[in-house]
Amino acid sequence: MTKLVSLPSSGPGEDLNWFATSALFDDVATFVLRHVTDDQAKRDVAAGVASGYVFLGELPEPDQTNVLTALRDAFPGHVDSEIYPPRVTATMDDPEIFVARAKSLAQLAGRSLILRKGTG
Repeated sequence: MTKLVSLPSSGPGEDLNWFATSALFDDVATFVLRHVTDDQAKRDVAAGVASGYVFLGELPEPDQTNVLTALRDAFPGHVDSEIYPPRVTATMDDPEIFVARAKSLAQLAGRSLILRKGTG
């Protein structure tokens, strides 16, 4: 089943959407939850995760900016060390496809941050 992470951009109806399989989505959701500090927001994200989606645009500030920044800056390293470490990719056919798909979320997060500032 495909699941959704929706990232905010410069206005309503312009969300950037990233889709993933359940396993990758669960890893992303865990990463996102580690960067949310607001208790109600954590509960809301957890409820969304259970339904198969995370709407980052619904996070309050500063959590929204913190999560997007962490996805942009720290998530690629997390992909390499935790989600697809060398011991895992060594056993995969075409691991670069899976790694690139996971890291594309970091690119969307960077784009989201630019668009939100109105400089995109």
